[in-house]
Amino acid sequence: MHPMNTTQSIEIHKGLEGILADSTALSLVEGEGGHLYYRGYPVEALAEKRFVEVAWLLLFGELPHVADLDEFEDFLWKAGQLPEDVAANVRALTRLGGHPMATLQAITPLLTVEPPRTSPGRTPHEKEGLLVTARVPAVIATIHAERAGREPVAYPWARRYAERYLYLLNNRAPTADELRAFECMQILQLDHGFNASTFTARVATSTLGPTASALSAAMGALFGSLHGGADQAALEMAIELGAPENAEAFVATCLAERRKVMGMGHREYRLVDPRASVLKRMAEKVAIEPSLNRLYQTLLAVEAAFVAQTRAKRRPLRANMEFYKGIVCLGLGIPKELFTATFAASRVFGWTAHIAEQRADNRLIRPSAHYVGPAPRELEAESLKSA
Repeated sequence: MHPMNTTQSIEIHKGLEGILADSTALSLVEGEGGHLYYRGYPVEALAEKRFVEVAWLLLFGELPHVADLDEFEDFLWKAGQLPEDVAANVRALTRLGGHPMATLQAITPLLTVEPPRTSPGRTPHEKEGLLVTARVPAVIATIHAERAGREPVAYPWARRYAERYLYLLNNRAPTADELRAFECMQILQLDHGFNASTFTARVATSTLGPTASALSAAMGALFGSLHGGADQAALEMAIELGAPENAEAFVATCLAERRKVMGMGHREYRLVDPRASVLKRMAEKVAIEPSLNRLYQTLLAVEAAFVAQTRAKRRPLRANMEFYKGIVCLGLGIPKELFTATFAASRVFGWTAHIAEQRADNRLIRPSAHYVGPAPRELEAESLKSA
């Protein structure tokens, strides 16, 4: 009997929700309790460390010794300067006028030219991924400068990865508080189980394609408004609302029209997104300037209205990590067009770790589909006649 006519029930998991596609030792998302762990450590505790320490942990399994950390920082500093031909191509792509994430995705496969002689990577694929991680900050800074119509900031002396990132964007050394806030934010964004962009990286890797191509594919997935692009969308929503007093009516309308608000709710977490709790406190600290504080208060009001108006549901809607992140970014001098690219600058380390894990025990990822189109039929001869 043809599959179209069978009475056998077929269970389809749209979005692959609840499907165990593979195993991972990198991060554990404990949605019921509202917890996230990297290599067994709670993310809230890791958020107090330096970004490069936690990136090393994710990549290599344990927290680094002092010598490891120095080696990693030195590699990221030396490898991070763009070859001039690559920088010229970044500027040319930026002049086309696309979103910075489109430019970043387009240039990523070319970031592995002129590799350094040394790398902490253990395999060629890991080394390729780490070279991309090192160069993404300079790409983002070059895009930012070109969009502003000015020369890029000269590659800085700062050996600390996070300090260099902010220096390249703002042409000044960050304060200790800015550096701490940035590193904390980036640690929270390093990895998150088999999220859409990470799974995309693993799918591309499973074909044995180049690591840089898998990273580029992951960036395309991250750009989506239901994933990494939610940070920019949430802030633009707050700007459009204008004031906290508009939140209740806005939320009521959204619920009535079943309109999704970017940054609200999360498929995995039943209680609270632990990363959102940390970023919410951080946003409060940086929202000092009056216009920024007004945006922060507007976001607070929107979340409170969602919780109040969805309390009768099995679980009320609460903010996820993307909701308050825009306030933190603006406080650090990162414009909204670069929010998702800054997310990518962190998550690219996680993607690289997943690529290495996929390569170590690879099987082509190729799910099946349930066909619902027409049953097999003959092509009639008259259909081939010209009109």
